Amino acid sequence: MNYKKISIASVAVGMFAAGAAFAQNAEIATWSGFRKGAASFTFDDGAPSHVTDAGPTFKKYGYKATFNIVVNWNPNWSGFQGLADEGHEIASHSNSHGNNMSGEEASSKKAIEGKIKQKYGIITVAYPNCNVPNESAVKQNYIVGRICNGSWKGMNDEMGKDGPSNWAQVPATMTGAEGQLKTTNDFTGRMQKVIQSNGWAAFLTHGFQGKQNGNANYSPTDLNAIDGALKWAQQNDKDIWVAPMGYVAMYIKERKASKIEPQDGGAANTMAFELKHSIADNISKYDYPLSIRVKSDWKKVEVTQDGAKLESKVDGGYIYFDAVPNAGKIVVKNADAAPESSSSAEPPQSSSSEVAGSSSSTTALPMQAFDGRHLAAYVDASGYIVVQGAQGMNITVFNSLGNVVRTTKGLGFEQKVYTGAKGMYVVKIGNQAKAVNIK
Repeated sequence: MNYKKISIASVAVGMFAAGAAFAQNAEIATWSGFRKGAASFTFDDGAPSHVTDAGPTFKKYGYKATFNIVVNWNPNWSGFQGLADEGHEIASHSNSHGNNMSGEEASSKKAIEGKIKQKYGIITVAYPNCNVPNESAVKQNYIVGRICNGSWKGMNDEMGKDGPSNWAQVPATMTGAEGQLKTTNDFTGRMQKVIQSNGWAAFLTHGFQGKQNGNANYSPTDLNAIDGALKWAQQNDKDIWVAPMGYVAMYIKERKASKIEPQDGGAANTMAFELKHSIADNISKYDYPLSIRVKSDWKKVEVTQDGAKLESKVDGGYIYFDAVPNAGKIVVKNADAAPESSSSAEPPQSSSSEVAGSSSSTTALPMQAFDGRHLAAYVDASGYIVVQGAQGMNITVFNSLGNVVRTTKGLGFEQKVYTGAKGMYVVKIGNQAKAVNIK
C-alpha cells in the first residue's frame, strides 16, 4: 500500500485524553499527498530558454523544476533568482562543464550560492557529461548527485519508492532529439509507469527546439511535449507528484527516518502526536513536510502543529494533513465537539478598512514586496497556496477585499497555508507580501 504504517495502538491509552478510541494507526505517505508515484523535471546548462520558456510553462500548471547551472557560462543570474523566488530549485552543474567536475564539487556550490538565494543554498548537483566525480565530495556538499540514464550504467532508468541505492548516482532519462523521451506520450508513459510501480522518474532536458539555448544545444527537446506532459500531470495530480529533485530526495530520506510518537492531547476529543527524525546535517535540516493520515470517524477537524494552523481534510474515514518533522506537537481536534475552544479556528473576517486603510484593494495592504530572501509563495497544481522558507515567520492570507482568511506561522521548508475559492489573494510573510491567484 502507498504509505509507511506506524502502529501506535499498543501505547497506553492514557497518552490520549480522549481515551482508547483514539489509539489508532497513523500513516506516512510514500509520496506527498498520498500520490502513487513521483516525477522530477531537471534542466541542464542554465540556458536562456529555461528562464524565458520553461519557467512560464511550469507556472501555467503550478509545478516546479530543478535548474542546473554552469557557473562560467554566464547564466542569467537575476532570471534564475526569479525562478528560485517562484519555488523552483536552482542546482549546480559545475563551474566549467569539463569532462569531469572533480575538484569543483564545493567551489561550484559556493559560487552559485553567492548569486542565488534560496533555502539551504545548493543541495543538488548534476554531473557534466554524466561522469561521476569524487563521490565523497559530492556527499559532503549535496543530498543528491544526478547522473544521466540509469540504463547507461546497468541500472534502471526509474527508481523505486526508496530512491536510488546510491544518492551520488541518481538516474534521469535524457529527453529530446538524442534522448529516449521526445513526445508528450513518452513523458506521460514514463509517469504512468512509476504510478504503477510506486516509483520515481526523473527527466534530463537541455535546451528547446527553436529557442534561445546558449550552450545548452545538445539534444533539444520540443517544449510542447513538456507542456503536454505537465497538462497531463495536472489532470492526474491525485496520482503523480511533480516536484524538484532535491525536494523529492528530502521527502524520501525523511519518510524513511521518521517516527510518529503519540502525545497527551490535553483535552477530550483531541489526538496529539510528534513527528521526529534525527538525520539533519549541515546540508539540510530535512524539514520538508510529510503527508500523514489518521483513521477517524470525525467529520470536521482542526489540525495544528506547534500552534500553527495546518491545512487538513477528512475523506473516506481518514484525516489528511502535512506536517514537518521535529517542528513540534501535532494536535488534531474534533471541531464538531468543541469549536469554541480551538486555537486553530479561523480568525474573524476583518473588514478591508481594518487591514488596508480606506481602500478595499489588496494593493493598499501595508506591506512591501518580496525581496527574494529565501521566500517563495505560489499556488500549486492542487489549488493550495504554498509558501517556502518562512520558518518562524507569521503568515497571513488576505482575499481580494483585504479580508483575512488565514493566519498561521511558518514551520518547515515548504507549507500549504490556504486553499479556497478561486480568485486573487495576498500572502503576507512577516512584512513582505506577494499576490497569488487560485484559478
